[in-house]
Amino acid sequence: MKHKIILYLILMGSFFSLSAQNIGVKGVVTSSEDGLSLPGATVLVSGTNNGTSTDLDGQFTLTNVDRNATLTFSFTGYESQSVKLNGQTTLAISLKAETLKLQEVIVTGYSKEKKADLTGAVTVVELKPITGQSMSSGNAMQALQGRVAGLTIEKSGDPSGANSRILIRGVSTLGNTDPLYVIDGVPTVRPEVFASLNPSAIESVQVLKDASASSIYGSRAANGVIIVTTKNAAKGGITKVSYSTNVSVLSEKKQRYKMLNALDRGKVLWQASVNDGASPSGGYGEIYNFDWNNNFSNPVLNSVSVKPYVGGDTNVPVGDTDWQDTLYKTGLLINNDLSISGGSDKANAVLNMGYLDNSGMLKYTNYERYSARLNANFKLFNDKVRFGVNSQFTQSNERAAANDVGNAPTPGLAITLAPTIPVFTSTGEYAGPLGSGYSDRNNPLLMQYLNRWDNTRKMALYGNVFTEIDIVKGLRFRNSIGMDYNDFNNKNIEPIVNNGFITRSVNSLTLNTNKYSSLTISNTLNYDLRISDHKFGFLIGTESTKTDFNSLLGRAEGFAVESESYFTLSAATGSRTTNGISTGSRLLSQFGKFNYAFSDRYLASFTIRRDGSSRFGQDNRYGIFPAITAGWRINKEEFFKNVTVVSNLKLRAGYGEVGNQSIGDNARFGLYEARYGPNQNVYYPDFFNIYYNVGTAYDLNGANTGNLSSGFVSIQAANSGLKWESTKEVNVGLDFGFFDDKLSGSFDYFSRNTEGILIVPPVASAVGEGQQRFVNGASTSNKGWEFTIGYADKLENGLSYNITTNFGATKNKITELPEEVRAAYPGTAANSIVGHSQYEIFGYKTDGLFQSQQDIDSHATQIASRLGGIKYVDINSDGVINSDDRTFIGSTLPKLEYGINISLAYKNIDFSVFGSGVAGRIGQDPYIFWNNFVQGRDNAGPGTLNAWTPTNTNTDVPSLSLANNDNKASDYLFRNNSYFKLRNMQIGYSFSDDLVKKSGFITSCRVYAQGENLFWITPKGYIGSDPERTDVNRIPVPTTYSLGVNFNF
Repeated sequence: MKHKIILYLILMGSFFSLSAQNIGVKGVVTSSEDGLSLPGATVLVSGTNNGTSTDLDGQFTLTNVDRNATLTFSFTGYESQSVKLNGQTTLAISLKAETLKLQEVIVTGYSKEKKADLTGAVTVVELKPITGQSMSSGNAMQALQGRVAGLTIEKSGDPSGANSRILIRGVSTLGNTDPLYVIDGVPTVRPEVFASLNPSAIESVQVLKDASASSIYGSRAANGVIIVTTKNAAKGGITKVSYSTNVSVLSEKKQRYKMLNALDRGKVLWQASVNDGASPSGGYGEIYNFDWNNNFSNPVLNSVSVKPYVGGDTNVPVGDTDWQDTLYKTGLLINNDLSISGGSDKANAVLNMGYLDNSGMLKYTNYERYSARLNANFKLFNDKVRFGVNSQFTQSNERAAANDVGNAPTPGLAITLAPTIPVFTSTGEYAGPLGSGYSDRNNPLLMQYLNRWDNTRKMALYGNVFTEIDIVKGLRFRNSIGMDYNDFNNKNIEPIVNNGFITRSVNSLTLNTNKYSSLTISNTLNYDLRISDHKFGFLIGTESTKTDFNSLLGRAEGFAVESESYFTLSAATGSRTTNGISTGSRLLSQFGKFNYAFSDRYLASFTIRRDGSSRFGQDNRYGIFPAITAGWRINKEEFFKNVTVVSNLKLRAGYGEVGNQSIGDNARFGLYEARYGPNQNVYYPDFFNIYYNVGTAYDLNGANTGNLSSGFVSIQAANSGLKWESTKEVNVGLDFGFFDDKLSGSFDYFSRNTEGILIVPPVASAVGEGQQRFVNGASTSNKGWEFTIGYADKLENGLSYNITTNFGATKNKITELPEEVRAAYPGTAANSIVGHSQYEIFGYKTDGLFQSQQDIDSHATQIASRLGGIKYVDINSDGVINSDDRTFIGSTLPKLEYGINISLAYKNIDFSVFGSGVAGRIGQDPYIFWNNFVQGRDNAGPGTLNAWTPTNTNTDVPSLSLANNDNKASDYLFRNNSYFKLRNMQIGYSFSDDLVKKSGFITSCRVYAQGENLFWITPKGYIGSDPERTDVNRIPVPTTYSLGVNFNF
């Protein structure tokens, strides 16, 4: 019995000893920022399923917990925290909020995700720095230039700001490279929708750069996606009014080309003529008096003078005209932006209205735009049902640069027209060329004046109506009906022209109108579920898009009265013609997405989309586009918890496929055209003569006479096997943050391959008409990297600062191209474009200038070689300079793009400066054509005064010639045009709260001044004014100075 009692006591002691190892734990979880409790926070015993959630007061209780266990506390938007008990029974846990940037909710396509959970290459655009820049241009899209790694934007100086080229991660196709725009969930291919948004209406902008991020948009996402979300009314039911106004002056003086005056032009014409062994008086004797020794072996110019009258006409006294100064003026841009928001939490709305007026720098050009936007939201049935509308209306009127009678654009004529032609005659009429020695070009100011009745009017409606229903907890249904409508009307009046010897004897009116409409209906189901440390997100949806385009062109000649109101088609007495087209396409899609996160550390996503497009043949109408990504938040690992310096470290990897259907609506069809033989353009070349047909055409049934009356010609063969371009991309990225994300950034590497690129091979004449057709026949490869890094902090003295930089590099090449289409691209059969970018230049390499006759004799045989002429390199060493010596000399796409922004703020003053640039590219420097060569009937630049002569050999300007200018594509013409530009500098002042409160109704006020396009740095050898001005026939991008003010009420 004694032994039994002892055994019993031992067992009971062991039991109590074991029981003593498990304890009960209680406590409270609060926020470290404000001390408020966090209801619903998760409390979990690490390594077990034992856990609970905090109550409404943030309190929790756990029983039967090992005294040495580790508890993990987590709450959405806060950093997880692990605590080892060490026998503690009462805990007070204070969770630290995650960095604001990581909590930021991002729209990624039919759904929203926290930035911390993203696994694709997505850039969130910082909007505050671009607000002023958007106001001064009226174009938020252009303000993004240089601010996003991998996003290329090339501006234009047109008053509307249109015609910009936008690339995301370079070029992956041989066709259309425009990205897809998604605004409030409605997709569009029209960049002007984004460009016309008022800055104050934009809530966020995201750029989806890789295929894994953009694959949810399937066949339209091959060139990347730009997602824009507009603002809704602020919560709280407070009525807010915001008004911004901006006044900008625009000048192109820094972008001008220096050109010769009348007298200096005579000197270079003399030099070029005698170099060619021609009498200068023979070509230009009606313009200049040349006093020289008439010795071609040793020519000496004593003097040159300008004859007093143009063409000997005493009504046209000779001028010394600076045509750039004549044609341009200082432009004035006024932009007003008003926003009114209010309502309650159940029903609210925001109304945004804008008015922009750009007087234009080129005389008789202008741009005017009215815009209005209404976003309204309503909630019913305890907020379980929500519906609303996002709508935008825009109307604009634009008068653009004109062309002369010979279709030469006036911006180019401002550079090239001879200075001896005056602007006006002695009787006040517009002067023009008379006599010999002048080009057959009109006075550009006259053509701009005659352009004053021309107008392009656009009216656009854009937006959607949506409904959201919470079916059960976490399950949400959304329906959206989106519309994109544009009405385009262009009026072109061409009056009679009598301008020197360049005339137009018949006046005309051309009206061009088209209507574009796109209707998109989408239905989605989103389901979010969280089970302990597991977080799931499900998305399924369908979408259908109906797109239609209708155009009509009418032209009439012969109007008895030249007044704007009389130019109507019905008033014409001469010939008339009409032409039009009606086309459309349909797109039907199904898609799904699955997101998974474990313990906010391990992330995964899978996306799939199936698109069916009417643009493709019945054999390949549908395409499937999958994507898969994974992410690892390394800083959330247990072994990283003591590394306090690292606040964010996430590794991302993804693979995705996207398609491209930008081939037009009729690419798969066999097409016939009503045509009666050749059109009149064959006999009288003019753009509009393509609409005048004469003669007869082939029989539709293929009879061999070729002279039947059916009037139909087969212009394109059908291809039922036409299929999608397919782009496959791998992306690996790293997001990082240090010192509570004061230092943060990301790095991405991508490799993209596109197959089945749509091309149109040329047709051999022996095959006959109608055999031209679209085919899938090319492939490209595109690789690159992007790096973004920034540092932001606030010093003890109150000075806050932010420095951000971004870099992006891409390299693309054609990997496959059918031989029958290679002739349309740079290269030869022996040295084809395959393995090179379609943007590479195929030309000659040069080796300076010929300095002596011995230099010419010892060099390879070169046609028209001369002293002071350009010396081309004999690439193949065969002793002859010919087309076989051409090679790829560089690409017009940059190898590297970069930007840097510095922002400072101290008390009420803020200052920012932003610059960006490109490196590793070449481009044609247009100025070389006039500065380094004499074009005869055009003006020239001052560089021609330093041209090579036997006594001036230390120059890179060739000896002047009118007959043997070396204008072949070469590295002499295509030079390194890398640059760095100071794009924006801004200083602002925000009035103190005490001061604005005295008004009684103003809540805040900020004034600012800024300058844009202020200066730039170019490499040695680049002589042009602005490296971004690669087309002299376009209005240059201006230097802009602005004053602005923003009021909030």
